[in-house]
Amino acid sequence: MLQGVAGCVVKGCGCFMTDKRKWLQLEFEVDAEQEDLASWLMINNGSTGCEILPLENNRVLLKANYEEEKTNEQHIGNVKALLEEYGLAPCLKTLRIQTIAEEDWLAKWKEGFKPFNIGTMFLVSPPWLQDELTEEQLSDRHLLLIEPGMAFGTGLHATTRYCLEAMEHFAVPDDVLDVGTGSGILAIGAAKLNPSAVIVAVDTDSESIRVATENLVLNNVKNVRLIQGSTEVLDNLSFDLILSNLTCEDNIALMIDYLRLLRPAGRIICAGILVEKLSMLEKAIETYPLKVVDRQPDDKWAGITLERIPVSIGRGS
Repeated sequence: MLQGVAGCVVKGCGCFMTDKRKWLQLEFEVDAEQEDLASWLMINNGSTGCEILPLENNRVLLKANYEEEKTNEQHIGNVKALLEEYGLAPCLKTLRIQTIAEEDWLAKWKEGFKPFNIGTMFLVSPPWLQDELTEEQLSDRHLLLIEPGMAFGTGLHATTRYCLEAMEHFAVPDDVLDVGTGSGILAIGAAKLNPSAVIVAVDTDSESIRVATENLVLNNVKNVRLIQGSTEVLDNLSFDLILSNLTCEDNIALMIDYLRLLRPAGRIICAGILVEKLSMLEKAIETYPLKVVDRQPDDKWAGITLERIPVSIGRGS
């Protein structure tokens, strides 16, 4: 990760923009070990990128950037509520808000985003560095070109990595659903692993749909159908694999819908789960016909893969 820029996403990354815009920057101090959590919370609340600067005493200064015209008092209130909910209330004592020009941070972010490998099959690169990739880098990996935009998901975050690596391990079936697609990286990864698959990707955010559409074009992927919305727009469809890189609470809330959409023996790959909340998810699925077939916790995040258990109905005497 670039020292100074930890954000997983940036609006447009300078590749498609000509107008100079203003951005609202929220900055606050946080313990270094909480940097990842704080950045994740900001990104999931609409931040277009997070800049991280080291301080003394194992502290860092986090600067989260938001589009000025889309930010209001309610939005800032949501940021404060998230920090409190996830145990980061002390950060609010150092919270400062200012307006900045786009060029003050955009170029720095681009400098720090370098191509990197995920698992054994993927190479993630921003499109502006595609021509610099070597034959050795591309020889045995699927290239994922990601223009992040304002949507979460470049592969930098551990939760995105887990989903891609789990798809490698379990293989991608022919019918896939990506819920909360963000930048579209998981749908694109699934399409690269199984070009014959039919993939549906949904997101409630129109900006994510726009960014994902651009990324599909960049990767010449044509077997992904993008739909704005969530599981409620998927009537009469069924899937062998569901990708769900959302919060623990979202995964739990959507589980009943996932079972409605999931075929027998189908799998759900869940990520976006804080380690301390993994047991909450596992407890929530105890009453469902699901079993855990993979679990990968690290010091902060956890990914988990669930498989639908066939339900046998006994014959009456």
